Amino acid sequence: MESLEFRDVRGDLIFVEARLEPASCNKRATEFSVSSSRIQFLPWLGYTSVLAAIAFLAQLHTLHPAWLLTAVLTQLATLLYRVHRKVVSETLLVVAGLGIQTTTTFYTGRQHTRFIPWGDIIDVIIAETITMQRVLFYMALLVRAEGTKANQKLLPLFMNTWPRLACLRHIYCACQEVLSPSSKLK
Repeated sequence: MESLEFRDVRGDLIFVEARLEPASCNKRATEFSVSSSRIQFLPWLGYTSVLAAIAFLAQLHTLHPAWLLTAVLTQLATLLYRVHRKVVSETLLVVAGLGIQTTTTFYTGRQHTRFIPWGDIIDVIIAETITMQRVLFYMALLVRAEGTKANQKLLPLFMNTWPRLACLRHIYCACQEVLSPSSKLK
C-alpha cells in the first residue's frame, strides 16, 4: 500500500493512498483514496471566544439575553453544518471489465457511492477549468449518456478534495494502465 503526500489547489496537505497497484493485480484493478485534512476546531474555538468577548464588552448579556442566545445558537448551527458537509476522503476504484466506483466519505461517517458500468465508460481524462484568477485541473470520466444530443457527458472526480495536477497525473497513469493495458504511458 503506497501513500503519498500532495497539495490541493488551496495549498492544504492531502494524502493519496494507492490500495491496489495495477502491477500487483495483473493490471486489472486499481484503487486510489484521496484524503483531505480534518476540521480544525481551534480556529472555531478562537472565533467563538472573540465573539463572546465582543458580546461581553458590548454588554449584550445585560441588554437582551435572547440576542446572545441567538448568536451562540447560530455559531453552533454553522459548526454542525460544516461538520456534516465536510468530506474526509474520496475513493476511485477501477476494475477492468466491471466498471468504476467512486465513494465520498464524510466527516460524520456517511458515504455516497456511485458506480459506472464498464460499457458506459469512454475514457478517463484530465480537464481544465478557468476561473477569474487561475486555471484548475480536474479528473473526469467521459461516459455515454442516454438521451443527450452529444451522447457523452463528463462526470468530474475528486471535486471535494481538489488535488493538483501532479497528483491527478499519478492517478491518471494508473487508471490508464487498467483501462488500456496494451498502451504504454510516459
